[in-house]
Amino acid sequence: MHIAPDIIAQATSDFPPEKVREVLAHLAAATSSERLQRCIVFAARGHPWRFEFLCKLAKDDFRDVIMNAEYDRHDNRLYDFNRPISEALIGHPHA
Repeated sequence: MHIAPDIIAQATSDFPPEKVREVLAHLAAATSSERLQRCIVFAARGHPWRFEFLCKLAKDDFRDVIMNAEYDRHDNRLYDFNRPISEALIGHPHA
């Protein structure tokens, strides 16, 4: 199981320590795409139900996962999770 260091760091920050290994294993099983893994962890914000939902959604329609993580409710792109999480912020569309 290969997961990028920034994804591991975000999962470690967002989820309880005893759940991180399980979260990472589930994430790796859901998708091998680092972009989708970043989107799932970022959008879940440490909420187990939302994490599970996004992992399932990644298998059904990965575009919905990307929309949840990278775009605001007005379809403005705020993040690019092709980049590491700490570098993903594109900027505020209304700035």
